[in-house]
Amino acid sequence: MAKLMLSREVLKDFGRLPIRVQKKVFEFVRKFQDDSTQASIHLEPFAEAVDPKVRSARIGDDYRAVVIAPEQGDNFLLMYVAHHDAAYDWCRNKRFEAHPALGVLQVFDVQEIQATADAQARKHPAPTGHYPLDALSDEELFQAGTPRALIPAVRAIRNDEAFQEVADYLPKEAIQVLYGVICGLSLDEAIAEMLGEPAKPTPPLAGPGDFTHLDQAMNMDLVLIEGEEQLKAILSQDLEEWRVFLHPYQRRLVEWRTQGPIKINGAAGTGKTVALLHRAVHLARQLSDPKDRVLVTTYTTTLSVTLEQLIRKLAPDAARKIEVTNLHQLARTICLRGGWQGKVLEDAEREDLWRTVLAGPLPAGFDRDFIRDEYELVIDTMGIDSEEGYLTAVRSGRPRLDRKQRRTLWPVFLEFNRLLHQRNRLTFEGLVHQARLVVERGGFTAYRHVLVDELQDFGLEALRLIAALAPTTGNPSDPLCLVGDGHQRIYHSLTIPLSRAGIEVRGRSRRLKINYRTSEQIRRWAQGLLAGVPVDDLDGGSADTTGDRSVFRGPEPQVRSSSDRTTLAHYAVTWIQHLLDQGKLGSHEICVTPSVGFIRTALESVGISTLELQPRQADPGQAEPGVRLGSMQRIKGLEFRAVLMILEQTQEDRSDVRHRFEKYVAATRAREHLMVLVRSSEAGTG
Repeated sequence: MAKLMLSREVLKDFGRLPIRVQKKVFEFVRKFQDDSTQASIHLEPFAEAVDPKVRSARIGDDYRAVVIAPEQGDNFLLMYVAHHDAAYDWCRNKRFEAHPALGVLQVFDVQEIQATADAQARKHPAPTGHYPLDALSDEELFQAGTPRALIPAVRAIRNDEAFQEVADYLPKEAIQVLYGVICGLSLDEAIAEMLGEPAKPTPPLAGPGDFTHLDQAMNMDLVLIEGEEQLKAILSQDLEEWRVFLHPYQRRLVEWRTQGPIKINGAAGTGKTVALLHRAVHLARQLSDPKDRVLVTTYTTTLSVTLEQLIRKLAPDAARKIEVTNLHQLARTICLRGGWQGKVLEDAEREDLWRTVLAGPLPAGFDRDFIRDEYELVIDTMGIDSEEGYLTAVRSGRPRLDRKQRRTLWPVFLEFNRLLHQRNRLTFEGLVHQARLVVERGGFTAYRHVLVDELQDFGLEALRLIAALAPTTGNPSDPLCLVGDGHQRIYHSLTIPLSRAGIEVRGRSRRLKINYRTSEQIRRWAQGLLAGVPVDDLDGGSADTTGDRSVFRGPEPQVRSSSDRTTLAHYAVTWIQHLLDQGKLGSHEICVTPSVGFIRTALESVGISTLELQPRQADPGQAEPGVRLGSMQRIKGLEFRAVLMILEQTQEDRSDVRHRFEKYVAATRAREHLMVLVRSSEAGTG
């Protein structure tokens, strides 16, 4: 019986099709699954196509579906739906082949790629000596994912500039592996690093037209349709592509079985959260004891709400077994169950306590700001409750203090803690500390699996709490999964090796290098914000960004500078209006950060609606139109097709590491378009 697989291209554009056409697509799929040979489907060869496997199907009078028929097997591929002229233009010169070495479908235009490679070879002179790809034989290029028909085009690549241009037209798998080779990896290393080892060997294929096993492969671009209800689910407008499609390396991490904690890191946009959510669902579906639970936690409330909604949409069947919460809500719940009846210290109370503690003479050589920072970043975050603990504490990232200086400061911290106890208050970090003690005393049941997103935001006590919540006895499988990125460290400045929290990930640490969210141009610009800033790998080492790249290209980020608010508002309105006028972006796909009053007023004055992102609430998506407005912290974990970022130019800007991290986070929320407005003290070019 014929089966139908759905392409990412269909999913990506389905919501933009007229409703009547969407209904016709559902009707076509239903008829195909009932009987793929019935005449009413109108599945006909397209004589003008260079690939004889191409078929067209009527979707109403003026729309066509592009379907690829297999030469072997019964998997048909629904690749594209558009107005008939556009559909025919899209498929006319493309080839659709299963790569025998990798077992995945590849779509490419031989003439287009060869013409681009030849043009780049003429445009850019060849470098002195050999280019790294020269070391690969034709067979090795094939094993790297290059279709045999494209090997001559790859051979024409003589420099990095040519590769960047040609890469836009190569199959994704080939791009990633070849890029790894260019960055200095061996072929085997590049395949393992970029694609991962398959969970099981790819069954042999009879040729590029053998689609027999495409439904078993870890496809980046295809999903098998197993019924009308599933089709409706994956084509629903609020279901993003990534929830259906996983990169092979992401799939490997989702299904990775270990007898200890694992750590996954990678720059913004590399799919860390995608892998984590799919892994949570994967683990939840394997639970046999109804009392077992999976915990997914992160630092901020807003992101935890978003994660919970995503899991419910991704896998309603598994969601009931998965508890999603933020760190402080988790700690509060644990403390309440442990009998705690106090309150968390409010900001106003905090200021009052510090005024009281710092009212008298200060320890010689220290000012008020340093003392507060030392308490909040070291004493509080690390759960230090004794002078000896402070004397021996490793304070990475803080100014050096000898033992004498620490002894001088300790009475100040002791007094602050005494006043806290007197008022029956806990700081947020103190709440985490108490929660850990409750768990370690056996006052709270551990989870079967624990998964942490945004690991870089967790301090030492938070990590110790997480370690206590994960199963530790009986050699458990897959107890703990930690996901994060040191480039996005905006809440804690201290770098803490996981081993200090009792978490050992040696041999079980992996890095994602391929960016799926952000264009190469935006990725590079954002990375430049952190030039010269040491970035850790979340376990005491340095983050290795070698081989990082995006899978697609886009326009260069625009930067405008002015000291005049009216001028800046004009830049913002013009840019956003242009994006909307093109008709390819909805207002909900554009974000302005931070939320600035004069920009909001300017947008609304020309009829562009806005919507302020709210704390503890997920972005409503296309259900509520309006350009999004939110702080750089609030949009962390979200993404938009276009981001307008507003910066204040100050003398401290380059030295303020935290501010540079915040700008990196904001910039990498953008998928395709980035505009940066710099409010300068004097007008300049920015």
